Amino acid sequence: AIGALVLGVVSPATSALAAAFPPAYAFVAGIHSLLPFIARRALGFDWAATLVGVFMGVLSVGFTALGPLIVVPLVISGVSFDATLAVQRRRRPLRESDYFVAAAVSGVMLFVVSLPVMNPERIGIGLLVLTLLGRLTGQIAAAGVAALVTRRLNHAGIRG
Repeated sequence: AIGALVLGVVSPATSALAAAFPPAYAFVAGIHSLLPFIARRALGFDWAATLVGVFMGVLSVGFTALGPLIVVPLVISGVSFDATLAVQRRRRPLRESDYFVAAAVSGVMLFVVSLPVMNPERIGIGLLVLTLLGRLTGQIAAAGVAALVTRRLNHAGIRG
């Protein structure tokens, strides 16, 4: 529910930013992955990021510019994050770096899903590359903040 509130509050600003300068939007949109990433770390169960993304999306449908389509990027981000961690965990115990790799994968997937709404002829290859970099850095930053928040929660004795 907190994620849906955050999404609703920042949605007008991020919508304007998406129209004005897609790379900046791509970076700032990383905030939408913060709570799913925290959920995965704090709760410690597989697919927590995906479930939180679904709930955030469903609760946000009525007050975002995307309406029901808001569920798509939230689920794609969560699924790609959780699936990457699941693959890594099958090989060996998870490491801190695995969360950042998973965040980067989610950034690439979010970029790919946004391609149909971006016109390469209009914005050019340079802006496409900057938008990809924005997605990557935004998602990785969200993973970093999620790590810090989760450590603070654990230090305070709050566990999932």
